[in-house]
Amino acid sequence: MKARTWLAGLAVGAVSISLTAPGLANSAPVPSSDSTTVAQSPEIRTIAAPKAGGNGLVSKRDETGRAHSIRPATPLKAPASVGAKAGRSATSKPDAVAVAKAQVASVAPYFGARPADLVAQSSSLDEFGSQVKFQQTIDGVQVYGGEIITNLDKTGALESANGEVSLATYGKFPAADAVDAAKATAQGAAVQAVATRAKVDGSTLTAKLVGPRWFDLSLVTRQPGSVAIPVYLYEVTGQGDVRWQAMVHASAGKALLAWDLAEHINRVVCDANHTNIVTGNEDARCGGGVFAPTRVEGGPVSSVGDVNQVFDFFGDTSNLYAGLGTDLTNLIGADYGDGLGKAIRGTVRVCVSGSCPFANAFWNGEQMAFGEGVSTDDITGHELTHGVTQHTAGLAYLWESGAINESLSDIMGEFVDLTNGSADDTPANRWLMGEGSSLGAIRSMKNPPQFGDPDKMSSPNFFDDTYFQDNGGVHFNSGVGNKTAFLIADGGSFNGQTPAGIGLPKSESLWHETQKVLTSGADYSDLAEALRATCNVLQKHHVANMTNADCAEVNKAILATELDQAPGIAKPAKAPVCDTAAEKVKNLITTSFKQDPDGVVTHSPGWVLGKQQGDPTAQVDTSYSSDGDDSLYGQITDPASSITVQTKSAMKIKNDKTYLRFTHAYNFYNVFFIFWLPTGTGSLDYSDDNGATWHDTSALPWKNGPTVDPNFPDQPASWHANSGGWETSRLDVSQFSGKLLKFRWNGHGGDFSDLVPGNWWLDNATIYTCS
Repeated sequence: MKARTWLAGLAVGAVSISLTAPGLANSAPVPSSDSTTVAQSPEIRTIAAPKAGGNGLVSKRDETGRAHSIRPATPLKAPASVGAKAGRSATSKPDAVAVAKAQVASVAPYFGARPADLVAQSSSLDEFGSQVKFQQTIDGVQVYGGEIITNLDKTGALESANGEVSLATYGKFPAADAVDAAKATAQGAAVQAVATRAKVDGSTLTAKLVGPRWFDLSLVTRQPGSVAIPVYLYEVTGQGDVRWQAMVHASAGKALLAWDLAEHINRVVCDANHTNIVTGNEDARCGGGVFAPTRVEGGPVSSVGDVNQVFDFFGDTSNLYAGLGTDLTNLIGADYGDGLGKAIRGTVRVCVSGSCPFANAFWNGEQMAFGEGVSTDDITGHELTHGVTQHTAGLAYLWESGAINESLSDIMGEFVDLTNGSADDTPANRWLMGEGSSLGAIRSMKNPPQFGDPDKMSSPNFFDDTYFQDNGGVHFNSGVGNKTAFLIADGGSFNGQTPAGIGLPKSESLWHETQKVLTSGADYSDLAEALRATCNVLQKHHVANMTNADCAEVNKAILATELDQAPGIAKPAKAPVCDTAAEKVKNLITTSFKQDPDGVVTHSPGWVLGKQQGDPTAQVDTSYSSDGDDSLYGQITDPASSITVQTKSAMKIKNDKTYLRFTHAYNFYNVFFIFWLPTGTGSLDYSDDNGATWHDTSALPWKNGPTVDPNFPDQPASWHANSGGWETSRLDVSQFSGKLLKFRWNGHGGDFSDLVPGNWWLDNATIYTCS
């Protein structure tokens, strides 16, 4: 493949978010924009193909064939090899891990995972069994969002397994002798990425390497395909509550994503007394030589109202979690070596970057910080639940997983509010978030559209965050989860369903236990499956008096908010077959790509017919199809070349209303990366001289045809970015009546095809007439 020389500078293309920030760790030099390296296009490496079948086991698959959920009708008995440990798996974490590893080995193939790649990352025990989270690794490197979580009963039997894994890789990490230089370049790119989005001086930011990761966008979005690329993951911090993460391509040094994270009992609360917070990390600490504790567990009441409120709300939140079997202090508490031990800590009345009073609150990864007057019970419960999520599901703060993250915090925060007997627990305030604070109510869980948020997946309010203004819609789209929680608890008529409501105690157990079985890249359909599976477990073990009837009401709420459906916005377009329903169709040429060669089309290298050809070097999900049979899959890895499919023989166009129509899906990535990395485009040509010359069709009469990419207006019209699934396109060729025509689909390389492959699937192509 032809090598490409590419520039190691950042392209700017995201909406800025206000950010203030301190100094660059290790002070690595940032490459100048004219420094160059040569990058060879890599090949796709298939890791595993999902195993078919699994009737009675697999309860959810995606379109690539990957299982997302295993839910056997009868729990799978622990294998004999771990029989002696199975009975201790609910009381011993080492035994739980050993039994779960044996169990996951039997179901991993349905997910498309190799058992040897699954490493036990965490485990928890509860009154009815154990949960173990397995992290997918490839060549010893973690896959971001690649996880499987097993849920075992007290006998070690598998009740469910949820997760998603990557199926292929593209590219490599730098060789050992080049790692230090690569990390220095990546660190500079991570800082510049955050500085670019925030429009601040990058020298005031600190970047800390979290680690190398394989990153597969399909694990955190609904886009077609599955391929992981090598990245370095950095945490970038700055002034106040600034805490970002950034991903940089490991071998290329190119920033791909940057996103904002700003967001018994032993309690310690400090009063900043309007002190300005610079970093939001160490300088916001309550105790440990920064701010002196104002009120501690067992100590006297403070004269500062905000201190006492936060202290009480910490207690309310801790009580809620204690009732659910979770020691909040042990799970999320911090010990700053001040003799007060591990404690839930918070600093109140902080000011940030001259903003005083600071009209917000945040969890900084280890403790809470509050501006003056925002310390309400639901806000406190919300922010502390971010800490719980951090230590359980670890939901990525991106796209739908980030929306679930926000929704879980709203849900548990509102449960605190509704159960602590506070004076503001009035019917008018029920299911409002933030009432009574200096901010006022900011969301309604009962009626999300009141604040412009969606209440179901098909809502026009569902935010298609193309420009990454809200990390993919994490705050706006939390409304779907919030409405679901309201319906599960209180019930009501909505969208054709009338769940009765199961009440608060059962809801608290359901949502808390569901959080334990979500993976970090879960979307709303994964949440729907997790709620169903968790409800069944709670019913089986008689937790919170859950019944089968309750689980039926939970399912009604899921159906009401369409939680198990894809978002209704930005759905792939469907071109009509004919313009009116009364017209009759006569097929002239048709292919559904069930065999190759098929006598209808021929193709160049770079295309593969998935199920039949089974090319071992091709991306694993070549059998992704619109009709369940097959599709022709094109893989674009060379920026300088094209791959083609063309009709084998010319055909004479005779009638008016003659059309070429086909189904296709494409994944050229650029809209999902905040710095616009085009990885390919698709186009269609025609020839009226038997292939001697070809002409672009973009100016012809199309329904859902190629368009100009607004990010690259100087480029020809094409299919670009991401289709989000299967769409159909129709070309009217009536104007060529009397001529012999051939057609050619072209997959063109993009500037960054050697970093991320471009993908194009074709299916069900037909030339026909309507009469």
